[in-house]
Amino acid sequence: MRVILAALLALLVTFGARARDLDPHVAEAEIVLQQLRGTMMAELKLALAMSPAEAVALCPHLAPEIKEQIAEETGWQVRRVALRVRDPVNRPNERERGILLGFEARLAAGQSMRLLRADRVVELQGRRHILFMQAIPTFDTCLICHGPDLDPEVHRAVRELYPEDEATGYSVGDIRGAFALYKPLPESEEPSVATPVAPPKPLLERLDYRPGKRAGAVGDAATGAAAFERNCRHCHAPDDLARHLFAPEAPPADERDLCLFLDTHGAREEQGACDIVAFLQDLALFLAETGQ
Repeated sequence: MRVILAALLALLVTFGARARDLDPHVAEAEIVLQQLRGTMMAELKLALAMSPAEAVALCPHLAPEIKEQIAEETGWQVRRVALRVRDPVNRPNERERGILLGFEARLAAGQSMRLLRADRVVELQGRRHILFMQAIPTFDTCLICHGPDLDPEVHRAVRELYPEDEATGYSVGDIRGAFALYKPLPESEEPSVATPVAPPKPLLERLDYRPGKRAGAVGDAATGAAAFERNCRHCHAPDDLARHLFAPEAPPADERDLCLFLDTHGAREEQGACDIVAFLQDLALFLAETGQ
C-alpha cells in the first residue's frame, strides 16, 4: 500500500503542476505569507511574554487586524482554516476542506510539511481568483494553547472566548491547519469576452470512451466518471492517472487501498472514492484495448 500511495502522491503533484502555470502568483503569495508569519510571530511572542492567557485573549483582536493590514498592503485576502477550529469563522469551505484532507494524506504518506501546499484558480463572486494554501505545522510553542494538557488558566481563557473550541489535543508535527490566501486574477489574465472560443469536446468524448461494467469492480464506473469530472478534473488528467495506476506492466493495485486513499484525499465517502477507482480502472482497460 505504501508504494501505491507514494506513486499516487507523485502523480497528483505532477498533474496539478501541469494544469496551469501560476508560478509568478505563487511566488507572490509565498512572500505575502512570509510577511504574515513574521508579523504574527512577533506579536505572539510579545503576548506570551505577558502570559499565555493574555495571548489567548489577544488573538481574537490581533489576527483580524494583521490580516486586514496584509490585505490593504498586498491585495491578498488571508484566511486561517482547519479541520478542528477554535473560532467558527475559520471553518473551511468545501474546497479548502478537500485540500486540508489532502494535506493530511500526504503527510501520512511521508511528504515533508514544507511541501504541503496547493494552488488553484477558483471562481468567486463572478471573478476568477488565485487560491494558495500552505499547511501550518504544530510547534512546541503551539502546545501552550493547542496541546493535550493546557494550563488551567489558559483552559479557562479558551473556554470563555471560544465555547465551541475544538482546537486542542495537537502534538508537535501535526497539521494545525492552513493559511488560505486569495487574490483576484489580474484582468489581463481573465478570459476575453470579446473573442469567445468554443470549448473543446470533453476528453472522454474525444477518446470515444463510454464507462462499462467490469466484473469484480469495487464501484460503478459511470458514477465515478461523473464524480471525477466534478471533483478531480480541474487538476488531474483521468487518462494519465488511469495509465499510471493501472498500467498493464505495473504490479496489480489494491483497489480498496486506493478507495481509502481517495477518501482521505477529499472524497466525501469511501464508496464515492471506489466509484472513481472503478472508473480509472475501466478507462485504463479501454486505453489498453484501443491502443491509445
